[in-house]
Formats: sequence, structure tokens, C-alpha cells
Amino acid sequence: MYTIKNVSMITGIGVHTLRAWEKRYSVVNPSRSPSGRRFYSDEDIEKLKLITTLNKTGEQISSIAKLSDEQLRERVGSLSEAELYPEEDDKLHGSLFILKKAFELNAQDVIFHEFESMSHEIESGTYRLKSYVNKLIVPFYEHVVEQDEVNPNSRALGRTVYTLLASNLRGVLSQVVDEHKKNHPEKEGKATSAEDAPILVGSSGTVKGEIDSLICCIKSYFNGKEAIYIGPMVDKDVISEFIDHMPSKKVVITDRYVSIRPTPRLFDLMKDLPNEKLQDIEFAVLIHKLNELQRVEFENSDKVQVLNSFDSIDQYFSAS
Repeated sequence: MYTIKNVSMITGIGVHTLRAWEKRYSVVNPSRSPSGRRFYSDEDIEKLKLITTLNKTGEQISSIAKLSDEQLRERVGSLSEAELYPEEDDKLHGSLFILKKAFELNAQDVIFHEFESMSHEIESGTYRLKSYVNKLIVPFYEHVVEQDEVNPNSRALGRTVYTLLASNLRGVLSQVVDEHKKNHPEKEGKATSAEDAPILVGSSGTVKGEIDSLICCIKSYFNGKEAIYIGPMVDKDVISEFIDHMPSKKVVITDRYVSIRPTPRLFDLMKDLPNEKLQDIEFAVLIHKLNELQRVEFENSDKVQVLNSFDSIDQYFSAS
């Protein structure tokens, strides 16, 4: 059971608005404690989410309140994405502009405040996690990486932002995993075939490599593929252990070009992997800004798919 404050946070409906809707239109009838305190059920929250979705499209609450639960679901199900998320593009565009400017001006407090505001927007359903990641997190991250490379004065703030992004993405990953489980209850507790086995995703090093792998893991779920994040700084032993104990036949490892190394660390990792792993498992590696002269050949290297952008990883997952 949920208190009215909890319901307000979950649905985005103000406490005073919710009380008014109950009094005037009986949108829900929460149970009451002996002291008169309201308590709401999961069914109440589901109905309120449907009501507020229709209300955001411009429909009057007086009309919406007359609809049955089934009619509410049908009406919401018939809405287009533009109708469901009318503020999404404008809000994301505005937040991205603020974040980029704040980074350029070294305004750390503004960045933290904007991330807190975005968290509230997600909770209230202003935009979807997929749009949040693809239209805001990835473009802002790439902007920070670009500035980090050309402006030494931005690197201290860059390290702070990378930590913030990694923490934020771990939270997003947890949400998309929960959503996947909710949408596929039939898979719970069942043995997984090789064909349906999760894709293993990890990083061979650097905090940026970790962010890359978290984004890849999330994008795998956005493409309907279960994934397991096997961690940052993975080595051949970690990868081999996961392969030996999981039915997975696909592994994605990320890395970033570092100017102080003659070749990306990832290629050294791939060379060290037992040959049979490269024969039996489909490997893909994501290396941003890879110079082809740095590519290292090794036995079965032709079986390793080299990707160089988040767009290419999207294409890889959609084809998997």
C-alpha cells in the first residue's frame, strides 16, 4: 500500500490535485486508516497513471474519470508516441543544452542539479528511458569526451562527470533489467537455451570504457536482448569463467583509444584468450576512434567483429 505522498511521486500528480480529483470525480477510492490516512493499492496507481497519461494529451479530467479501467487502457493503447510523450523532445533538448553549457563553463553544481531534475522527469513519465539514454546521456557523454581530449582545463570536471554518468547508467541498467523481467515473466527460473542466452558485456579498462559497456548493455535491452554486465577491467580469466558457466555465445567488450598506448588494451586481451574461446564464441569489440594502423592481428581475429560507434552497436544488437 502507498501513501498519498508516494503516489504523487510515482504518478506525477500533485497531492492537492489528487485530493481534488478524488473529491470531485472519484477517480480512485483509497482505503483509509482509523485516523483517516489514505492508502493506495497497485491497481489505484495503475489507474492514476492511465488517467494522467490521457490528461496530458489535453483530455479533460471530467471526461476521463467516467471511463472504466478497460476503456482507459484501450484509449492509452491507441495513442501515438508523440501523444504519449508530448514534452519529451523539448525537455531532452533543453536539458542537453544546459548540460553542455554547464560543462563548458565548469559549472559542476548546475550539472548535478540538472541530473536530479532529469531523474524527476523520468519518474513522472515525461520521457522514456530509451529516449533519455539515446537523446541525452549518449550525446552529453560524447561531448564531454570530445572536450576532455582538446581542453586540458576540463579534465578535472570530466572525471567527476564520468563518475556521475557511470552511477546514473548503473541505475538505468537496473531499471531496464527490472522492466525486462516484468515483460517476460515466462523466462523466470527457466533454463536458457544458447539462442536465448544473454549477451555478455564488459570493459577492458578505463572509466570511459566502463561507461561504454554500461551503455552497450542498456542498448542490448532496448533491442530486446537480455544482457549481463560482467564488469570493468575484465581480463581473459574473467571472460573465460563467464563463458564456461553461462550458455552465452556472444560477448561484447569495450575499450577507448588512449594515445599513450601503441595499441588498445583490448587487442592484448583478445590475443591472450584461449583459441577455442574465439572459435566457439561470437566476439564483438567496441573501440571508439580506432586508427586502423593500431589494429592487431591474431589467430581467429577475423572472427572478431570490430565496431566503432554506438550507432554500430545498435545495428549489431538489432541483427543479433
